[in-house]
Amino acid sequence: MTLKNLIIASIAMLVSVSASALEKKTICTWDPVGTNGPVMTFYSDLKPKAIAWGIDLEFIAYTDEKVAMNDFKAGVCDGVHLSAILSRQFVPFSGTLDAIGGITSDEGLKKIIATIASPKAAKILTNGPYEAVAAWPVGSMFAFVNDRNIDTVAEFSGKKISVLNEDPQIHKLANLVGASPVGTSLATFSGQFNNGNIDILFMPALAYNTFELYHGLGDKGGILDHRMYYGMLQTVVKKDNFDPDFGNKMRNYVVGRLKDIDKLVADAEKEIPAKYWIKTTPETQKEFIKLSRDVRVALKTEGKMDEKALKLLWKIRCSENPGASECATPE
Repeated sequence: MTLKNLIIASIAMLVSVSASALEKKTICTWDPVGTNGPVMTFYSDLKPKAIAWGIDLEFIAYTDEKVAMNDFKAGVCDGVHLSAILSRQFVPFSGTLDAIGGITSDEGLKKIIATIASPKAAKILTNGPYEAVAAWPVGSMFAFVNDRNIDTVAEFSGKKISVLNEDPQIHKLANLVGASPVGTSLATFSGQFNNGNIDILFMPALAYNTFELYHGLGDKGGILDHRMYYGMLQTVVKKDNFDPDFGNKMRNYVVGRLKDIDKLVADAEKEIPAKYWIKTTPETQKEFIKLSRDVRVALKTEGKMDEKALKLLWKIRCSENPGASECATPE
């Protein structure tokens, strides 16, 4: 055995011995690929960090996030890692961070992640017995379309749009543009799109290869280059099962991994062939911005999005672009 391998083996043994003396906590972790998928891989360095925090943290992979959510509710796990859509029921504030048009730039994303990493943010990230201990950006959400002629808001009319996990904001968008909402889950959306049963699908670039969406794009489809919103994954825990400062440590851990996340997302966007990107006009971008605001305002009125989260996102957007028309009237 080489000296390098000996050192690695020794460290692994020490970690194992250290973990055995600590209380074990489990996170039901949704990863579309499973145990060897990108989410599980990304979290792999957290176990030794958690040991330093005094926790033996174990991540249990689930390929179906609804099963992960239900196991979390049933007490099988101390925490759960899932999409913001499903996390909203536990902590509405963090589940609203992926509001359509809410974050419009990489700088805005960094600001919101840094803001919720503040110790003072723990209060707004807690709801009853639950705390959102991490918000993981997965990149901009783009409209994947099976026909390149679907390149304006008007062209959405009459088309079939995927509504993932009964997401209220995409359902509202479909209603506002006169489209037909089609209910999907993370287990069915790719098959529906790839088989031509759905015309429009909102997904990040990371989904292109992971879910083989190039089958649905085919020769006629494309991806609108307008960044609709930033997708988020959330890690939610039962706060009484952890030390009071666990959430703050986790959120700062995410801040420290942002560069890695940015690279992962940038690489995924570069992997998409140039032929698929559809250039949107300035007029179309304005239409999408207005549509996004209409969706947010409607869902806030209906109590389906957290008002405090929307206000924070509005402040960040207006700090970057104070001359924007929306900055004259808070949402």
